[in-house]
Amino acid sequence: MNPDSSPLTEKNWTAAELRKLPADQRDAILAAAAALAEDLYRNDPELTDFEAFGEEDLYGESTAAPEG
Repeated sequence: MNPDSSPLTEKNWTAAELRKLPADQRDAILAAAAALAEDLYRNDPELTDFEAFGEEDLYGESTAAPEG
């Protein structure tokens, strides 16, 4: 077993499998997965250290505001 995982998160659950579980079990699995994800995002800058848009993705003018 991976030391960073629990029995609840060791399995790769599908959405269909999670929907079949009782709410308390489903919530426990999702909470454990969220806790693991939080640790990953806090400690791995490669997951969060990026630019959402490159220079060519953004326009200098907005069409949302009328001229004038």
